[in-house]
Amino acid sequence: MWIWQNEHWPDFRYDLTEVTPILEETVRAVAPLALLSKELDLDKQLELESRVLLDEALATAKIEGEILDRESVRSSIVNRLGISKPTRLSKSSQAFIDVLLEAIRQSSSVLREKDLFKWHHMLFIEKPLLYNMVIGDYRHESMQVISGRFGKQTIHFEAPCYDRTCVSAEMSDFLDWLEHTPCPSGYIKAAIANFWFVTIHPFDDGNGRFSRLIAERCLAETEKTNIRLYSLSTAIEHDKIKYYDLLEQCQSGDMDITEWIVWFLYQVKLAAITSMKRLDKIRLSTLFWDNHRETLFNDRQRKLIIRLLETTDFEEGISRRKYKNLVKTSDPTATRDLKDLLDKKVAGSRYFCESLFWASQPKQAAKT
Repeated sequence: MWIWQNEHWPDFRYDLTEVTPILEETVRAVAPLALLSKELDLDKQLELESRVLLDEALATAKIEGEILDRESVRSSIVNRLGISKPTRLSKSSQAFIDVLLEAIRQSSSVLREKDLFKWHHMLFIEKPLLYNMVIGDYRHESMQVISGRFGKQTIHFEAPCYDRTCVSAEMSDFLDWLEHTPCPSGYIKAAIANFWFVTIHPFDDGNGRFSRLIAERCLAETEKTNIRLYSLSTAIEHDKIKYYDLLEQCQSGDMDITEWIVWFLYQVKLAAITSMKRLDKIRLSTLFWDNHRETLFNDRQRKLIIRLLETTDFEEGISRRKYKNLVKTSDPTATRDLKDLLDKKVAGSRYFCESLFWASQPKQAAKT
C-alpha cells in the first residue's frame, strides 16, 4: 500500500524525541552562519549568495541526472545579482537562476498555484521533443517511477491521482497546510514539505527540483532571510543514493516519516557547516585581493585564482596539465603563466590557497 492510500493520508507522523537531537544540532550549525552573514556588507553577502546559488543550481540538476555548464550558470548568477559582467549565458541556466531567486526572495509571501505554474513555465522554456509534456500546469495522467526491462519491471513509486482534478485537490491541501499549519520547527516543516510535494508529484517533470525549492523557501522563512546561506541540494547530491532509497522506503507502509526527517535535518546541518567554510574563503579572498591590489594578472591567471578561492576543485594542487585544461591554453603558455604567478609570490601568499602544489613543489608542477 502506498502512503497516499493510507486512511490517515496526509497526516504524517514522526517521533519528536528522535528528531529533537538532530534538530538542535542543525540549529546550532545554522545560527552562527546566519549571524556572521548579517555582519557582511552587501557586496560580501551577494558574493556568498552567488557561490551558494552556483552550488545549488549545479547540484539540483545533477540529482536529476542533468549536467549544467558551470561557467554559464555562474554568468547567469552574476548577471542577475549585478556583481560582475557575465561571460557566457544560456537560456536554461538563466531560467533556473531566475526561478531560484524569485522563490527565495519571496519566501515570506504565500505560495500559490499560479506561482508554481509560472516557475514551471520558466524552468521548461523548451518543450521536450520525445514526449508530450504538460508545461505550466499539473499533470493530466497517472505517474509511476519504473525500472527494468519490459515484462520484468519494478514499480519504485506511484503517485496519487489519475487526472488533473485530483492532483489539483491534493495540491490545494498541500498549499493550505504550507500556509496555515504550524510545526514545532520550520526545519521540520521544510522536511515534510519536501517529502509531501514529491509524493504528490504534481508535474510531468521537475518535481524533485520543485520539492527542494519549496523546502529552501521554508528554510529561508525560518531563518528570516531572503538570501540562501547554504546549498541543501549539494549536501543531498553527495548522498544521492540514500536520498532516493529513503524516499522510496517512506512511500509505503504507515505514515511515520521520522527517518526521512532525521536524514533531511542532517543534510541541512552538513550544508550549513560547508557554508561556514565558504564564509572563511570569502574572508581569505578579500584579504588576497587587498594584498595583490597592484598585481597584474592576465585573464587566464585570474580565472585560476577565482576558481581556487571560490571552490575546493584543486585541493590536491594545481599542475600545468590541470591549468591548461582549465583555461584552454597551450603547454608553453601554461608554463609561463604558472612561473609568473610564482615570481609574483602569489602561491606563497598566506591569504591564498595553501594547497597549491606549485607553492611547495614548483619542480613537480613544471614537469607534470
